Amino acid sequence: MAERRAPQKSGEKLAFLLALVPYLIDQARVTVAEAAEHFGVTPAQMREYVTYLTATGDPGAEGLYQHDGLFDIDWDDFDERDVIRFRAAPLQQRPRFSAREAAALLAGLQSVAALPAFAERPEIGQLMAKLARGSASTVTPLAVHPTAVDPLRTIVAAAVASRERLRIDYVTSAGERELREVDPLRLESIDDVWYLRGWSLSRDAERTFRLDRMASAEPIGPAAEHPASSAPGELFRGDADDLRVTVGMPASALGLLHDFLGPEDEVVYAGDEATVTIPLAHEGMIGRLAARLAGVGVITAPEHARRTAAEWARAALAAAGERPPA
Repeated sequence: MAERRAPQKSGEKLAFLLALVPYLIDQARVTVAEAAEHFGVTPAQMREYVTYLTATGDPGAEGLYQHDGLFDIDWDDFDERDVIRFRAAPLQQRPRFSAREAAALLAGLQSVAALPAFAERPEIGQLMAKLARGSASTVTPLAVHPTAVDPLRTIVAAAVASRERLRIDYVTSAGERELREVDPLRLESIDDVWYLRGWSLSRDAERTFRLDRMASAEPIGPAAEHPASSAPGELFRGDADDLRVTVGMPASALGLLHDFLGPEDEVVYAGDEATVTIPLAHEGMIGRLAARLAGVGVITAPEHARRTAAEWARAALAAAGERPPA
């Protein structure tokens, strides 16, 4: 491993020691070489910092360092066997998680551990073990049952990590099935729905693909570099040629449009009412939008979008055997 310079500035030194102390306490007994490798310093530098620690500790309420307030190591182990072991560490008042806090964190970590990008990370298991040991009382055993990781998601996640081009068999929002070649950028989930953001070679632009609309995904070689036009967490961005549809509705009902609205889409508020301009990739999506707005909002522009929504509503009523209003 390449040698790394030990911290020199006072701030760096303090940060190093704040990380070193809990590590040594948690390890209970560790060699100088193992500790040095963990922190990326030389064994000589690690010995220097451990020696420095023995002159520090808890000054107590009166600000005076007493013998029982100092860090004390087993000097025989340290000098003769190059082993670091605390005999006393003045950290008995360390803040601890309650059992409820630890359980909540453990549940979150179990869910994270089920994600493709984190499934092979040993640090998560180590952190879960520390949380279980570090609570103020016994943590009730718990189990989180995440959604099973399907093979297709695993293939896509691996392609994102290794920058491989994918050929996907995809059904578009218009119901058309086609093969696309995509250079993947990132994999994200919203409300248990997984999305791939990638560069579509057939569109020569960034696009978002729902994994549940992919029949298959196959790596076909290295991906090319493309200029990213969206930031992480920003999956849905309108394109210049999208159809812009204006909707009026109560501001309290805007949540109904979370699948359609992006962070840059215009929303104008007037009291309790909101006017929203939504980009749609094609006119076939107007029916889906109208379904979300039924009984709550109305499409106000453009006129041909209003006509399309009205025709969709008449067809839906006819299919249900009901007479459309005059």
